[in-house]
Amino acid sequence: MGYACRMFPTMVLTFLIALATGFMSLALVSRRSHHHYSPVADALVPPLLFYNLWILLRLTYRFLEASMLGGRSPAIGREVILALTCLSMALAIHLGSSYLAFTLRATRPDLSPKSLRSTWRAAALLSAGAAAIYLVLFALNQDPLIRLLNRILITLTFLTMALLSLWFFFGTHPAREGATWRNLRILGAAYSVIFLALTLFIGWYRYSAAVHPYTYVTITVAFGVFYNLVTVSWIHLFDRILQAPEAPREEALPPKLAGDPLAGAYGISKREGEVIQLVCRGLTNQEIADALFISLKTVKDHNYRIFQKTGVRNRVELVQLVQRLTVEEDRSLASRTPSPASAL
Repeated sequence: MGYACRMFPTMVLTFLIALATGFMSLALVSRRSHHHYSPVADALVPPLLFYNLWILLRLTYRFLEASMLGGRSPAIGREVILALTCLSMALAIHLGSSYLAFTLRATRPDLSPKSLRSTWRAAALLSAGAAAIYLVLFALNQDPLIRLLNRILITLTFLTMALLSLWFFFGTHPAREGATWRNLRILGAAYSVIFLALTLFIGWYRYSAAVHPYTYVTITVAFGVFYNLVTVSWIHLFDRILQAPEAPREEALPPKLAGDPLAGAYGISKREGEVIQLVCRGLTNQEIADALFISLKTVKDHNYRIFQKTGVRNRVELVQLVQRLTVEEDRSLASRTPSPASAL
């Protein structure tokens, strides 16, 4: 107990560092996404949230284990540890699921939201199944087996994230072109280093136990701080797709022309063409959502993909591009149309 009291200031300081880092990272990402929307940055928020919550839970678990649980009855101590273990397991599984959703969102922009929601359902089912197994083992007084299973699940989570990062870096972008995909590969490389190192460290600690638990938690928090810094830095340095300013109303084009020249030149889909038509008519994102009976977030996703395909940065540049292509198309049609004199 005396040693726990000596470690109390260190634990509190570590907890405050982890709390401040997580809060500031989420606040910065949320503030930026409010002004500069990007589905990649939007998809990075859930894993950032779950990872910071998992770090804080691990710190809370270590503190309670060293200080408060020693003065409680064995039954209450077992119940508290079971509850914290189940919560840690659920956070780890949802962390892996949210990172998978981010990877799919970043590498497959056209993936339907329904497909992404399936990852959350799978995470919920897996968490419920693991919790049921924990309860059965708890009733059978198999506490060491519960801890072992929880360690395996957490290790597998970070190993899966490391493998996804490697796939994210090596297997998805070589055939693509443009600065956006190069920037995404930078993020994949950074995440690969973080999660591979974290997985190796966790495995080494589990099998060698050469590090004191408090040192282990401190190093884990250090990985969390690095993960937060990498995520926030990448978003602010490389994620350049901006929330588009509204196009001036006087630059509106006829609906039948807006978006049509882009379909063949840039592979614009039918729905994206409809969005472009409304953008060129000067409608806001909310007005487009109301007109097409879709959500505001879906409109922003369409804007993001349109900007990616055409290489423009905002609505004004998009309207200018449509105007230029429309003029070129009109000139091309005029040059191919025979005059009355030539017809005679």
